[in-house]
Amino acid sequence: MPIHLRRPRRDPDWEMNGPAARREHLRSQLMGMIAFCYAFLAASATVIAWGIQLGLANVHGVRLLILH
Repeated sequence: MPIHLRRPRRDPDWEMNGPAARREHLRSQLMGMIAFCYAFLAASATVIAWGIQLGLANVHGVRLLILH
């Protein structure tokens, strides 16, 4: 019995489901991509903020003026 590690890239009933299912699939893919981008930006901003807080940004030549 073969082991399938990847899920199939296309639904075998793709044509029978119609345009509404295709739109929903596209919308789902787009929302997932947008969510990933927001998560990546949030993680990047967190790393930058910690770098500034710990003084690592200054070590690497990033000069920031932060008013306290």
